[in-house]
Amino acid sequence: MKSLSVKISLIIISYTTLIALIVLSYISIVPNDDVLILENKSPLVKKIENTLGSKNDTVYKILEKPKNIEDIIENELADLKNDKNITGDSKINYQLQLASFKDENKSKQISKKLLKNNFFKDNKIDLDIKKIKLKNDQIYFRVISSNFFSFKKANSHCETLKNIKINCIVIKE
Repeated sequence: MKSLSVKISLIIISYTTLIALIVLSYISIVPNDDVLILENKSPLVKKIENTLGSKNDTVYKILEKPKNIEDIIENELADLKNDKNITGDSKINYQLQLASFKDENKSKQISKKLLKNNFFKDNKIDLDIKKIKLKNDQIYFRVISSNFFSFKKANSHCETLKNIKINCIVIKE
């Protein structure tokens, strides 16, 4: 008799627990009109444009910047001076620099690859390898155009090359 009463009481407790859980789940699932709903009305991520760097800096120019502060200041002043003279400078003494490597063979390979591009064939642009020794005794082999252009024409060529995913900067002779 005791085992029967224990069984019945366990069944009753189980059913009351089940009913209580059903009622609680219904209350939690079905929304109440009085419940305050929190929504985020502003974006979680804010995009900030980089205004520090110049868009004309390329990987090669960044890698080859001098290490000491005097050289950095001198280069920045020269860049500012060149920017002021852009409109009045129509001399044909600008070239395109397309790559710069420490390995001469790699520069030659890139030069051959670039010459296969239709842009260089259409505009009759030849490429040379120029050996450059920096102040810190590092030697680089730059892939530059053997043709000379006005600044406006060189800049136009560079923009076209950048559009076809070829890095390019305009350098003065």
